[in-house]
Amino acid sequence: MKDGLALTDSEVLDYVHTLLCDLLLRESLPADYDLKDSGALNSIMFLELFVRLETQFGIHITGADVNQDNFRTVDSITRFVRAKRADV
Repeated sequence: MKDGLALTDSEVLDYVHTLLCDLLLRESLPADYDLKDSGALNSIMFLELFVRLETQFGIHITGADVNQDNFRTVDSITRFVRAKRADV
């Protein structure tokens, strides 16, 4: 895979989708699958998600970033990563 900073928006979406599928041991997830309401991710999985996003995209996730609006769905995580990448 290309360097995280060189990825297109579509590639960011694909990476986030694949990452969540890996964490949840699923083949696919709808883009609007509600991670909070489903209770699908435990705290360890969220930490893994944060570390892998930071590593892949060269972003830093702060405590202020960690809210359900940013990490509720594949789409919201993708929007969050795009916004953080724009700040890099």
